[in-house]
Amino acid sequence: MSENLGFLTVIDQSPSGFTGGYLVLNRAGRPLEFHCTVPFSPDRIQQILYGDTLLPFLYGERIAQTLIQRSKLPVLSILTDHAAMLSAQPLVSTPIIYVFEKIVNSNEDSTCPPVREISEELSASLKEFGIDNAHLRTRVFDTDEMLKIPLVPGFDTRMWQEVRIGNRLIAVPKTEETAWEQLVAKITQAAQTIDLLEPFARIRLALDEAKNAA
Repeated sequence: MSENLGFLTVIDQSPSGFTGGYLVLNRAGRPLEFHCTVPFSPDRIQQILYGDTLLPFLYGERIAQTLIQRSKLPVLSILTDHAAMLSAQPLVSTPIIYVFEKIVNSNEDSTCPPVREISEELSASLKEFGIDNAHLRTRVFDTDEMLKIPLVPGFDTRMWQEVRIGNRLIAVPKTEETAWEQLVAKITQAAQTIDLLEPFARIRLALDEAKNAA
């Protein structure tokens, strides 16, 4: 079984449209593969016909499925920070995990430092090259109350179960119990060397740079 992890996100680069990015990392957090889509903007007719199911269609079927199919490397799981991306799960065999943006704190772990979406070292390095990253703010602690996956119109997210890993909260698709426990154990191991939210910041910065260079 592969120990690589895939990270999948999308950004709105209006007026050009939505652009998706897919990054594969090894257990050390080093990039192995990266793919992105060209900006896509739904036309007015699509907006009318799809209604509130437009984003699940756009993120899941148009962007996520396309990027996953382009990838050559197998991964343990695909992580995303957009709930609408979960609508791609019926289309792919690899489990798609949702990563909550909010940090979970607990009484017994109250001394943990805040997890940063982007490290101070990377921030300083990017500034040296004139790359603006002020929008990648430090995430603050939240309560230890279990959160729920945001509503995805036209898609049932109840097959995902929330799991706390350190001070991160993820939602893992339910499967046969043993396989589910093994997947959670593998993700827990990976989280010891990779902040499960930080790679999405890398993807967004890469997509911004690609747009600026075009």
